[in-house]
Amino acid sequence: MKKLPQKPTEKQQLNVARMRSRLTRQVNEFLQESTAFLPILEDGDLKSFEDEEIGTPEDESVETEDLLDGLLDEDIHIDEECEVESLLVLPEAVILPLPSNIVSLKLKPSLEPLRTIERELRKGQANDSLEGLRIGLANKSLLLVTDVNQSMSTKQSTRAWASVRNTQTQILFHAHGYQRARQALESVGTEEDLVTYPRLEQKDLVVVKDITKAKRFGQGSHSLAWFWRLGPSENSLTGEWMEECK
Repeated sequence: MKKLPQKPTEKQQLNVARMRSRLTRQVNEFLQESTAFLPILEDGDLKSFEDEEIGTPEDESVETEDLLDGLLDEDIHIDEECEVESLLVLPEAVILPLPSNIVSLKLKPSLEPLRTIERELRKGQANDSLEGLRIGLANKSLLLVTDVNQSMSTKQSTRAWASVRNTQTQILFHAHGYQRARQALESVGTEEDLVTYPRLEQKDLVVVKDITKAKRFGQGSHSLAWFWRLGPSENSLTGEWMEECK
């Protein structure tokens, strides 16, 4: 895995092997069940998504925490049936036969019902990711204006910045989830979907300045990123955190 250190410990290697073994079993179960719904696929019929890297604007960036750190260093409890095996193909490299990954033009008409189902699921995934993104950015804004700015000791400051880093990790996690959902919608969605769910850009991942700098110059001309206006109203999304800051 990319997140492993250059010289992983035996315990870390064993935990990764166990996680891969468990994931392999889940992938195999999915592939087996999918044969009941999908036609026979050839190698050229599938194409995976390319990861779109996105980060926080440089002036707001903080070091993120690795979501795998805790898992790599702790004992992972896995069912006895899930033994560590020598894998010929890494499970994370397997392309799942989802309608959005099937590029064969001759198969697409027969997959229309499944494409419709995945479209709705991906829209739900996008909405959930955007909700998590809004909450994460608002929490980061609140942490910066309260815990960080009001720290009275090195210990408090260290703890405050640890919370900010954890929140930053969650922000990027939800941003990545949204990107994957939108990539799928480019295949199974409609033009209207792509208008509703535009591409996420780095400049969108900024803190809520109405919280961190409530009385700044030019506030009246400032507008929030597009996803703050998707779904609940802008005021309902920011009001709770603004009340806490007061």
